[in-house]
Amino acid sequence: MGKISPEILLTFIHLDRRLKTPLYIQLYEAMKQAVFEGMLKHGDRMPSTRSLATEFSISRNCVLLAFEQLTLEGFLNGKTGNGTYVSEQVNELKPDNRKSRKRLSLEEEVLKPIEMTDLPSHTKYVVNYVGQEAMLPFQPSIPSLVDFPFQIWARIAANVYRNIHQLHLGYDSAQGYLPLREALTDYLRMNRSISCTADQIVLVNGSSQAMQLIAELLLKKEDQCWMEDPGYLRAKSAFARFGAQICPVPIKDSGMDLDYAMQHFPAAKLAYVTPSHQYPLGETMPLMERIKLLKWAAQQDMWVIEDDYESEFRYVNRPIPALKGLDTFGKVIYVGTFNKTLFPALRIGYMVLPSAAIAQQFTIAKAVIDRQSPVIDQAILTGFILAGHYTRHLRRMRLVYRKAQEELILLLKQHLGNQLRIASAEAGMHLVAWLMSNQDATAIALKARASGVFIYAVDELAIDFKHPKALIIGFTGFSHQLMEAAVLMLKSILEEE
Repeated sequence: MGKISPEILLTFIHLDRRLKTPLYIQLYEAMKQAVFEGMLKHGDRMPSTRSLATEFSISRNCVLLAFEQLTLEGFLNGKTGNGTYVSEQVNELKPDNRKSRKRLSLEEEVLKPIEMTDLPSHTKYVVNYVGQEAMLPFQPSIPSLVDFPFQIWARIAANVYRNIHQLHLGYDSAQGYLPLREALTDYLRMNRSISCTADQIVLVNGSSQAMQLIAELLLKKEDQCWMEDPGYLRAKSAFARFGAQICPVPIKDSGMDLDYAMQHFPAAKLAYVTPSHQYPLGETMPLMERIKLLKWAAQQDMWVIEDDYESEFRYVNRPIPALKGLDTFGKVIYVGTFNKTLFPALRIGYMVLPSAAIAQQFTIAKAVIDRQSPVIDQAILTGFILAGHYTRHLRRMRLVYRKAQEELILLLKQHLGNQLRIASAEAGMHLVAWLMSNQDATAIALKARASGVFIYAVDELAIDFKHPKALIIGFTGFSHQLMEAAVLMLKSILEEE
């Protein structure tokens, strides 16, 4: 029988209940800092979660959440029947005791970006522009990285590097890697009913950059823009940054309320819509409403921005064809991304413009901003698509995410069935839950995030049209154990209110 290593004492960790930082985060950060400082080293055996909960007088769920995140980040790993240990990867980490030499007076001389000042004060914390985004339950739009075929991706990457001399390694076209744009034309034709050429596609770093380019090239100061309300704050921020007038339009069962928009803002120059899967409420715009929008756009000379938000993950029937596929007037700009279907760090998105000439204007604007996107990553993605791995991955993830949603719904009904009304999502990576009491969803969401459970209130994405009882709960990318611990944490928060 193998010898079991003794547990390390964590007497150097102190939790302060007086701080606003939740105890779960304090424990997580203290253990992570102990690795950097050399207090925790490779091979150290951690105490059990039950004994730690007793030692620190905290709930076991707090310890489980801390351990789960540390394991996800590679600091800890578990050995079946033999406890949890500090992983070998920490040997690569060294303490960094350097102090910042920046002076406050110098920081004050740097102007704050315009985009940050345009956000309403109550929504600034929702949009994380510069920090590392949390990958904690129930953060929306977190892909399941444990299910990603990294071995296949690595094999394709190795082949790209073996033949790297065949790539153009100088400054390439700012429009993007041509083989990837050509692969996209086939994918969009077969899966989104969009007929286009490679010359109409511009590769970008994600939907955020696409919105910035759209705002810069298509909008003038005081131009009216229809915006779904509630809706995507980054798009709203991009348009407001260039002086546009944001026109909130309510959401009904058929998506954006077009009659309301036409009546109240008939002079609008742009409409931002998520017709296949409205963000965040999940409504789908039916065919007749799509035709109505396209006809209005042609008559009023209005641009329509179609953000095909998470439409690839549809759990009921087949994916809905894109609005762009119906556009015979040349007024729709289609925006898609691989950052949510594959992994966020990839930073590859794309725009389908009405013509090659318009695409060229967007290419020039992108070249001014960042010259081009990394060609090697684009080449790897091209190989991934052409070999059929991308469509296979999407098919698999539909099954994985549907199962994850079913598991979360069961957990919510089991523990919170008398407090939440759950609406299962037909598509996407999150569901909407409605409070059954008089509690305010925004207050609940704020308290939950302070406890390490990253849910959001729908009202945090709204301007005028509120839904004070609605919560956004992501269900992808988290284990059953982590989801259950987070549901129990949410239960305790709701019971305290």
